[in-house]
Amino acid sequence: MRKIFSMAAITFLQGFRTQTFRIVGMLFVAIMAMTYALRVLSIGHKEMMLRSFGLSVMEISSLLLIIFGCVASFYRERETRLQAIHLTYVSSFDHVLGRLLGNCLLVGAYTIMATLACALVLWHENAWSWAFVIGAYSIFLKLCIVCVFCSLFSNLLSSSIFASLMTVFVYFAAEYASYPLAMMRRTPSVIPDWFSRVIYHLLPNFDKIDLKYSAIHGEGVAALLLVEITIYSLLYIAVVFIPAWRAFARHEH
Repeated sequence: MRKIFSMAAITFLQGFRTQTFRIVGMLFVAIMAMTYALRVLSIGHKEMMLRSFGLSVMEISSLLLIIFGCVASFYRERETRLQAIHLTYVSSFDHVLGRLLGNCLLVGAYTIMATLACALVLWHENAWSWAFVIGAYSIFLKLCIVCVFCSLFSNLLSSSIFASLMTVFVYFAAEYASYPLAMMRRTPSVIPDWFSRVIYHLLPNFDKIDLKYSAIHGEGVAALLLVEITIYSLLYIAVVFIPAWRAFARHEH
């Protein structure tokens, strides 16, 4: 466990010190400043608008951090032979799990800082609700799942561009996978219903994890639901981690 936490700490510190982390943070601040300036246009819905934009910008900027930060750092480590040095001290399992944990900690730290920044704006405009924290937590769970797919594609593919594109593809596929099922209930389709359901259940069910809607409207959620989405996310991460680890081990040997 000590080696896993050591790799996680190295990955976290490397990601935290990169220029990508600062650029993504400045992008978040710039968009939130623009949102704050446009709040006067949402007459009667200012509170919901600020909460909605805050959570959306938080999620999108975190996704950019994963794509341009986490993916790039993996290939940079491989090209500079730093990965080979790490593997002289840790096993492939410890290395992959440590990097995944470090990336999740990096995303978690960014999410916390973004939540605090949004909290200041919302508090100033009397729009703060503790449901916002629940929405941010659900975003963090989604991004942890994206991190494990980032690890999988980085270990499978030799190109960082393809790994980034596949990570983005899985994110958007999981985000909108529920819409085709809803459409097929109303109108007939050439695609079999069972096929769409299989694809939906293979992808992470972001529609069940995402609690932004409740957070935007300031509605609380049951504690049991939080436990359920946390367990689901951890199980899904564990399932995807196995092929990611095996792909890395096969590549190194």
